[in-house]
This record gives sequence, structure tokens and C-alpha cells, in this order.
Amino acid sequence: MEKHILIIEDDKELSELYSLIFDLVHYRTTICNIAPKLSYINSLEVDLLLVDIRLMGSRYNGDTLCRLFKSKYPGNSTPFLLLSAEANGDVLAHESGADGFIHKPFDVDDLLARVAQMMG
Repeated sequence: MEKHILIIEDDKELSELYSLIFDLVHYRTTICNIAPKLSYINSLEVDLLLVDIRLMGSRYNGDTLCRLFKSKYPGNSTPFLLLSAEANGDVLAHESGADGFIHKPFDVDDLLARVAQMMG
């Protein structure tokens, strides 16, 4: 069965790039350019959430979205992989309860390996 990734990234060009990268390895993607409602995320059947920490124009940043989602839907075990160029991004990811973190810029092979590992 094809793996499905929800990409939450405010930079439209970057989110399209992620989608193209994942398409090359036959992952299906859904893109949101702002933080969606928690209930929408919970309603999707995805294998991974790839979320930028800084989401301009959204009600939540990615780390807050992760923390709130995990608190509201503790039975949903979909892993969160947060990304950021922030110097303290790893700390924000850890504090939010994210399942993984990658610092931007990143190597595409490293991203693909981490995503594959997290989706099992």
C-alpha cells in the first residue's frame, strides 16, 4: 500500500518540491500551506506529518500544532517530523513531543531515509 504524507509548509514552492521528491519514491502527498484544523489532520489516514516549525500566516506554528494535536488525540500515533532552519529547532521539536526533527537545509537522501524509518 502506498504511504501517504501530509506536508504542512507555508512556502508553496518548498512544499511542491517535497511533493516531487516523495513522488519519486512513490509516496502520496497532501499539502497544506497553513496549519489546518486539528480535526482535519485527525480525519486523514496518513503515515507521517512533515511540518515546518515556522508557519507564517497560520494560527499555530508547527511545534504548537504538534503539541496540541498529540494532546487532543492521544490515540492517534501518526508520527510528526518537524523541520526548521531555526537554531533551536531541535529543542522546539523535542518540547512539542515531535517524533523527529531535521534541520534545514538538509540532504534529500537523509530526509528520505528518515521518513522511511519513521513510517516503518
